[in-house]
Amino acid sequence: MLADTILQYRYVIAFLVLGVVLGAVAVLVPRLIAPRGIGRDTLKTYESGIIPERGAWRQFSLAYYLYALLYLAVAVDVIYLFPVALVYRSIGTWQALVEVLVFVFIIALAVVYSWRTGAFRWE
Repeated sequence: MLADTILQYRYVIAFLVLGVVLGAVAVLVPRLIAPRGIGRDTLKTYESGIIPERGAWRQFSLAYYLYALLYLAVAVDVIYLFPVALVYRSIGTWQALVEVLVFVFIIALAVVYSWRTGAFRWE
């Protein structure tokens, strides 16, 4: 009985072992082949070959984070529309169209709310 159970899950076990092995390889190989030189220049911020004028830690405006969060929200919502667009022809009901329109309306409300509160104003 135990042999049958293990045989049924052989692909799951194989992928689990493969994932653990590849994860270990991805962590260990760079540790083995990466250079170990630590000096004064190693700890400096490097940005496209330009010598940095000041440290890497700066305060950024909150607007950058608002843009990023709004983009993520809209992008994730649009990803949910892709499967519906693929199967819409086979569904072909008004109910599916209404559900998609309500979903898009909610996304549009979020964008309009952000616009009205001034999240798109660059300061």
